[in-house]
Amino acid sequence: MLPDSRIDWLLSEISSIPHVEVIRIGTRMPVVLPYRITDALVSILKKYQPVWINTHFNHPWEITTSSREAIARLADGGFPLGNQSVLLADVNDCPRIMKSLLHKLVENRVRPYYLYQCDLAEGLSHFRTPIGKGIEIMESLVGHTSGFARPTYVIDAPGGGGKIPVMPNYIISWSTNRVVLRNYEGVITTYKEPDTYEPKFCDRDCEKCNLDLELGEGEEIDSIGIEKLLQDENDTISLVPENNERIQRRDEHAG
Repeated sequence: MLPDSRIDWLLSEISSIPHVEVIRIGTRMPVVLPYRITDALVSILKKYQPVWINTHFNHPWEITTSSREAIARLADGGFPLGNQSVLLADVNDCPRIMKSLLHKLVENRVRPYYLYQCDLAEGLSHFRTPIGKGIEIMESLVGHTSGFARPTYVIDAPGGGGKIPVMPNYIISWSTNRVVLRNYEGVITTYKEPDTYEPKFCDRDCEKCNLDLELGEGEEIDSIGIEKLLQDENDTISLVPENNERIQRRDEHAG
């Protein structure tokens, strides 16, 4: 919504930051004010590639003639386009409506990115749906349309927990050698684990890695969260929430 000159200045400043490799812009302008996407604006954005742009269409009716022209202008400018939708009661909480939206997006070169569960924000309670409705919609998409037309259904966790993917469960059971799966039709099948896979111990010293596909410039970082429990070189065996009462009682008795 800023003037072109201001956007030009902002992108110039951001691009000058050494660790910034990609610029991502999230905007509803192609939806609510498609005329804002001008040739002049596209020319400015092209100066700072790679630029990725996420739109925010929630309903197929929002993809008007003007919106199509705005999207085409951005796509022709060479920008990868994504879309983030929010699941809204009495707006798009219908498998057919959602599928129509996703297909129209793909037809216009916009890749569905996220389908958000409605946030626990003040004033939005009338828009919220059960999570089960989102699962139902995802069930209607998996196996019924192309993979690149399916968004990732996520809950933006309260308290700053980030986006948590929520999907139908396709793993029925799991043993040492086999995984039992089901598909969208209810067909149950078995995937056999490899007989000869030899796990490689990873000490996360990428410079001394003996794999054929070395990272080369791979950056060393400390693992956190669940990833830490999966790392060979890490002795951590559990993650314990802060102020866990059971652990506090044990420590008190030990003291």
